[in-house]
Amino acid sequence: MLNFELNKSCKKITINPFTFASWSLDTVSTVTIVLLMVQVLMLSVTKSTGSLIVLVGALAASVLSEIIHRTLLVRDMHFHSWRISIIQGLLTGLLLPSTYNPLAVFLVVFFAMTIFRWAFGEFAESWANIVAVCVVALYLINSSCFPPSALSSSDLQSRNAALILIQNGTITPISADSAVTDFLNRTIFKLVGISIPEGYVSLLWDNGSSIPAFRFNVVTLISSLVLISLDFVDILIPAIFLFVYTILIRFVSPIILGGIPMQGDIILALLTSGTLFSTLYILQWYGTTPINLWGKIIYGITAGILGFIIIGFGLSSVGYVFTVILMNLISPCIQVIEDKRKFASIRKKVIPRLKIMKEYEDA
Repeated sequence: MLNFELNKSCKKITINPFTFASWSLDTVSTVTIVLLMVQVLMLSVTKSTGSLIVLVGALAASVLSEIIHRTLLVRDMHFHSWRISIIQGLLTGLLLPSTYNPLAVFLVVFFAMTIFRWAFGEFAESWANIVAVCVVALYLINSSCFPPSALSSSDLQSRNAALILIQNGTITPISADSAVTDFLNRTIFKLVGISIPEGYVSLLWDNGSSIPAFRFNVVTLISSLVLISLDFVDILIPAIFLFVYTILIRFVSPIILGGIPMQGDIILALLTSGTLFSTLYILQWYGTTPINLWGKIIYGITAGILGFIIIGFGLSSVGYVFTVILMNLISPCIQVIEDKRKFASIRKKVIPRLKIMKEYEDA
C-alpha cells in the first residue's frame, strides 16, 4: 500500500520549484530606478523646477534616513538598501505637488521614514508602504498644497468628462496634439470606426498636474510594459485592481452621479489621479501583499472596490495613497486566513503521510 502511494506521488513530481527563480533584487531595483529617472528627465525637459526641488528634498531625506538607520541601529549597509531608499525617495517626491515647501518635505519625510523604519521594520519586513505613509502625513499637515478637483459634480455626469478638462483649459494641449490626433484617427482608429477629439493625446502625454506622478501617463505605460514583460512585477494584483476599478467606474459611477447609464469616464479615472503610476509602483510593495493565488485575488478585488470609494471618479490628489494605507491594514487579515488554510492543508495531507512513513519505519 505504501509503495503504491509512493509511486502515485512520484508521478506528480515536476520541475515547478525551479520555475519560480526570479531576477535578483539588485537587478529589479536598478531597472526601477532607471524607469523612474525617465519621469525625472521629463520634469527636466518640461522645466518643472518646483517639482524637481520637491523631488530632491524627498530623495535626500530618504537616503539620509536609510544611512542613519543602517549606521546607528542595524550597523550593516547592504548594497540593495541604497537602491531601495532611492526608489522610496523618488516615489515620494513624484507623488507630492510642486507647490509644497521643499524644506517641510525634507523634514517630514526624514522623520517619518526614520521613525517608521525603527518602529515597524525596514523594506519587506514592514507591513505598510512607507511611501504612502509619508504622502499621507504631508497631506494631513498641509492639504491646501494638494490640487482640488477641477470638475464639478455636474461635469462628471458628462459621458466624456475628461474632454471638459481640455475644453476649459485645465489641460494645455501640446504642440503636436493636432497632428498626432489626426494621424491616429486616419490610421489606427479608422479601422474600428471611431475617432478621438483633440486634446486626448495631451492628456496621455502630459496632463500638466502639479503632482509629477500624475502627468506622464505614456511613460508610466511604457514602464509597466518593461517591468511586466521582464517579470519584474506580478501582474495579477494590478490587473485585478484595474479591472474591478474600471468596471465600477464604467457602470456604477453614472448611477451615483446621475449621468448617462453605463458611460462612466474610464479615461478620466485612469489618467488624472495617478492611478496607473500608483498601481504599478506602490499598490503591491514588498511584504505588504498576500502570497498565494486566492489571497492576491481577494487583495486585488478589495483594493478595486476601496479605490472606487476613496479615489472616486478621477482627479483625486491623494485618494490612491489612502487606498494603499487601508489595504496595508487589511492585508495582514488576508494573510492570517492564508496561514490557517495552509496549516489546515498540512494537517490534512502531509501529517497522515508522515504517520504512515513512521509506521513503515517502525515495522
